[in-house]
Amino acid sequence: MKPLDIDADQRVVGPFELLARLGEGGMGVAYLARALPLEGLGDELAATYRMTESDGGADSAEDRLVVVKMIQPGLLNGQPQALERFDREIDAVRAVVSDRVPALIAAAPPQSLQPWFAMDYIAGPNLHTLVTKTGPLAAGPCVALGLALVDALRAIHGVELLHRDLKPENVVLGPDGPVVLDFGLAVLAERRTSQALTKPGEAWGSWPYASYEQLHDFQSVDKPADVYALGAVLFFALTGRAPYPTQPMLTPPDWNGVDAAFLPLLGQILVPGAGHRPDLGSVDMGLRAVLVQLGLTPEHAAKQLGTLVEAAGLTPELPPEALADHADPMVQDLAQKAVDAGAAPDAPWAGDGIVDLPDVDPGFYGLVDTDEIEWAAEADAAEQEEQAVVPEGYTPTLVDPALAPGEPPAGVAPPHGQTPGTAPLPTGQPLPSPRPAGEHPPSTPRALPRAASAVAAELREAYAHRGTL
Repeated sequence: MKPLDIDADQRVVGPFELLARLGEGGMGVAYLARALPLEGLGDELAATYRMTESDGGADSAEDRLVVVKMIQPGLLNGQPQALERFDREIDAVRAVVSDRVPALIAAAPPQSLQPWFAMDYIAGPNLHTLVTKTGPLAAGPCVALGLALVDALRAIHGVELLHRDLKPENVVLGPDGPVVLDFGLAVLAERRTSQALTKPGEAWGSWPYASYEQLHDFQSVDKPADVYALGAVLFFALTGRAPYPTQPMLTPPDWNGVDAAFLPLLGQILVPGAGHRPDLGSVDMGLRAVLVQLGLTPEHAAKQLGTLVEAAGLTPELPPEALADHADPMVQDLAQKAVDAGAAPDAPWAGDGIVDLPDVDPGFYGLVDTDEIEWAAEADAAEQEEQAVVPEGYTPTLVDPALAPGEPPAGVAPPHGQTPGTAPLPTGQPLPSPRPAGEHPPSTPRALPRAASAVAAELREAYAHRGTL
């Protein structure tokens, strides 16, 4: 963990106080954060942030550590359709319920100019760190790892999502066992739409752990690609190296160092043909067969893995801010004043703590006073009645803007000059200028703030098109 950059990092994102930087990459920046126990947050603003309740109740809100991930704006290609699709992906990720996947806690308001989401923080080292520092895993702990990865992928695949970037760095060994991270970012990157984030011939993922088809025919990959990555992660756990140094090949990997009990299963998984790999159910059975050979139960193997992780002492040390029993008083006070003023807690703060709402997309700040929203809705509805007659019983529907993806060229080699083992990043485009708020009709009985009018429009669209609100 690194301290916040006072010149570049915010102190509050949504209702969360940022505490430290966890990492940064081409997809975005990850922060350790704490949920702020704000009074008067309101149902409307909580719904805008798509917040979920803590299992420990309201009293434990301040003690809840989370990971806030802020997406690089360039990944959205500067198009409203891409922002809308990102919003849909967040809802899809929320649908994944598993002890092996961090829970999605909150996300940026729809159409926000600064997309982010918050997930549970898992305290523990990642698999890459553990194996690099302590050596390859024994057979028993490796089976426990494999069974946990099967459970995680079952939950992800169960809601029609794919990971496509499963690797040792994305597996955290927490107090309750292995947890799979970062599939939300992978889903955002992988979706092929008319606003494609990658071009034909480019590939997403970590090459040493990606399947052959993922690097050569990315648009057509499916669940077998995640199965391959699971096998590659187990290979690393047993040997301390990836199956192939840079990228998958058509020839078998070097099996030196792989426990003999795993050879039959990994031999079926680490093959170039997606149709020849076992499904997750068969992988589960294969791992349990290894346990039988070892004379272990799943519980015993899991205990072995937990003991190994605890003895390694590699859990990242929390910064002093995270160990404090309360939020930074200044941050808490300014965020609370923002809420009291009718703005989002991450609204810009003036030096005296008074909140000002500049004329930008209000989706960035959240909701304003609900009375102003109602005035905006009534005024806009009156204007629409003058312009068009709406048929009785009409229900607005949302047409998916995504077009059918084109057929990629087969057998595409890595782009010239691309370093093996790394994923090329798309060239980002600047985000569009915020949409101006609509004008109110002359008959409006009172002056209407621009922010309220625009937020009302966002709400009407959300209520018409989103079944979750």
